[in-house]
Amino acid sequence: MLPNMDVGALLLISIVLVFLCVVGLLLFFGFQLIGSTLVNVVGLVVTVVGGGPQMWCGCLVLLLACGACAGLVLLYSTCSANPSAMNFCLLFSGGA
Repeated sequence: MLPNMDVGALLLISIVLVFLCVVGLLLFFGFQLIGSTLVNVVGLVVTVVGGGPQMWCGCLVLLLACGACAGLVLLYSTCSANPSAMNFCLLFSGGA
């Protein structure tokens, strides 16, 4: 071994190399996962759009229903934070 090599420097170099290997593996598998998911989503969108109105009408209704539910949850969550929303909040409390 080299006589003027510090043990701390060797330890630091080995830690950096292990870190780079782990980061490389994570990036490798992460890019594969993101790429395959992106390809599947794009394929689904192309299938829905290419299928005509019969195909995407149900998806549009489902998306609108999910958006309406999310909006109602957002409005309900403001009941305790916003005193001016009292009339709306009375709908959920039964008028009490």
